[in-house]
Amino acid sequence: MSSKVTTLQAPPATDKAVRTTSIPTEQQIAFRAHQIFLERGATPGLELDDWLQAERELTAAAKPHDAPRPSAPSRAPLANPRSPR
Repeated sequence: MSSKVTTLQAPPATDKAVRTTSIPTEQQIAFRAHQIFLERGATPGLELDDWLQAERELTAAAKPHDAPRPSAPSRAPLANPRSPR
């Protein structure tokens, strides 16, 4: 009897799959939060702030930098109606 070996190929990576893998892990956030804690003198009481800052930093670092960012529409400054002309 002959046996045939079938190999499965991984599906091609999509943008969604790539973005999903670039989300920082809880361990990475905890490590960075601890660094922030030490950088500000190891003062207790701001653990949540440290965590949120670490999460923001790592999430921003994980975003692709080569993608064009939408720019805000430019607007001319509004004239002050009360200023003398």
